[in-house]
Amino acid sequence: MKQTNNFDFLRFFAASLVIVGHVYPLNARPDAIEVGSLGLFPSGHIAVCIFFVISGYLIIQSGLKTASIFSYLSKRVLRIIPGLFVSLLFVIFIIGPINTTLSLPEYFGNIRTYYFLDHIKLYPIYHDTLPGVFESNPHKSPNGSLWTLPYEFTMYLFVILVVFLYRNKWHWFLISFSCFFLFFCFYHPYFQGDKQLMFINLNIFHLVDFGIYFVLGMLFYIYQDKIPLHWAGAISAIVLWLGLYPIAQAGYIPLVAITWARYFSIGYLVMYFAFLKGPLNNFGKNGDYSYGIYIYAFPIQQTIVHFWGATMPSYQQILLAFVFVLPLAWMSWHFVENPSLKYKSFFK
Repeated sequence: MKQTNNFDFLRFFAASLVIVGHVYPLNARPDAIEVGSLGLFPSGHIAVCIFFVISGYLIIQSGLKTASIFSYLSKRVLRIIPGLFVSLLFVIFIIGPINTTLSLPEYFGNIRTYYFLDHIKLYPIYHDTLPGVFESNPHKSPNGSLWTLPYEFTMYLFVILVVFLYRNKWHWFLISFSCFFLFFCFYHPYFQGDKQLMFINLNIFHLVDFGIYFVLGMLFYIYQDKIPLHWAGAISAIVLWLGLYPIAQAGYIPLVAITWARYFSIGYLVMYFAFLKGPLNNFGKNGDYSYGIYIYAFPIQQTIVHFWGATMPSYQQILLAFVFVLPLAWMSWHFVENPSLKYKSFFK
């Protein structure tokens, strides 16, 4: 595969899709894509899948090229924690006071206000509300997007294990993944529900679901010279995915089989579009704003819902969210994220 790629654009697209996807549940309105996919694929979930495929491809590359585990983890922490910390302060000291039903002395004098900083641990005991904030909204969370970050970081740790066990033995990694995927398909009902992993309190189904997309991204990197990326393959991936719907609706296969095929279809489509040559190859030359969009969009959208949700159409809420979120993402990259990344060399 060539070095030029569209990863920056795809991440920006996925982050923007999160804004679109969240406008429906935050207003308790039906999601057209979720309804059209028979409830299998909410708009926001599409974005997360794209993120995890790209992340798998890039993070295994970092894991293989970084000299030490300490240096590798330092890079990952510097990419996530500084931006997250500033966004938490933004929610507590700006979003909270604007939206709380309490007086400012009551709000800032309440110890629960500062529990929200627990998210900086990435595996919080999940203090996901602020006193008096968004109490009349359909959803109470000030920043519901943060729940996926622990899953992302867990996959970063998974890469350390994979590199240790399978470096130069990647065919065994492929065999191990294939066996696990078959096990997942056969025992799919077992993974459903609210089963949690001890200590880190992650939902088992979500971890496996996101993890499969992540691993497919890893495999695309590992076998990049053996996987052709061609328009015919992209069309075949779409036909495989969408073509299963009428078959499932006719009762010939279970509906969940569409989800199983979708892992591979989306994985291939993301990689195909990632390496298309064109003007989007230079999309991120001025900065990567996807993370900033992701961590700031939800509280901004919640604020919009709080003040105008009952009267403002969804498309207007989306446009207004972009008006506020894009400057915040720009500042996050140029004043927080990018300056923090310059310390990577310090941990070599």
